[in-house]
Amino acid sequence: MIKIKNIYKRYENLEVLQNINTHIHKGDVLAIIGPSGSGKSTFLRCINRLEVADCGEIIINNTNILDKSTDINKIRQKVSMVFQHFNLFHNKNVLENLCLAPIKTKILTKQEAFEKAKFLLQKVGLSEKEEVMPHKLSGGQKQRIAIARVLMMNPDIILFDEPTSALDPEMIGEVLNIIRNLANEGLTMLVVTHEMGFAKNVANRVFFMDKGRIAIDAKPNEIFENPKDERLKEFLNKILNH
Repeated sequence: MIKIKNIYKRYENLEVLQNINTHIHKGDVLAIIGPSGSGKSTFLRCINRLEVADCGEIIINNTNILDKSTDINKIRQKVSMVFQHFNLFHNKNVLENLCLAPIKTKILTKQEAFEKAKFLLQKVGLSEKEEVMPHKLSGGQKQRIAIARVLMMNPDIILFDEPTSALDPEMIGEVLNIIRNLANEGLTMLVVTHEMGFAKNVANRVFFMDKGRIAIDAKPNEIFENPKDERLKEFLNKILNH
């Protein structure tokens, strides 16, 4: 679904991504782990061109998104992103937050959007919050609404940028459960995360990023049960014994 060839990204003198080459397959649940500043979020943001890579190719469903002629809004309808800080519209209630994009892009009629929104609110366990404004929701509820809003667009791929890092510990579980359920439905997902339990138990593939490179691309058991790489061992010791 995604082919990435020779991607580089720099900010002035800082090389944030260097020579990234990889394939993401349909149905992959990819956890992206690594120390702060290793390029994880930048890598994710390059995949839907919120950041523009300096060179290389990012091919999604046979379209190179770095090509100037590519309509990135069309791509973003199928490659949706869930952010760390929810990015809900504060002046709209929950139902309106969900319905705005599919109605505006004419993917759904008003009636279809309302019906789908109600179904998805039920799916994320928040049916009773339809009329509520975002400021009255907990962090965990906001993030579940943000996930439902992304699902309204019927994406092929969902990018999660540290979806639980702004949440209290007890709310992390409720959001990870939703993501786990989506994984079971076969959605293709890339998740930048510090939740090692999630990476180990839900992902089918893990990238360990370090210094702007994908240092390791392996199955979770190879990463967590038998890490051979010294840098990875050091990182896991810090995170797991934190």
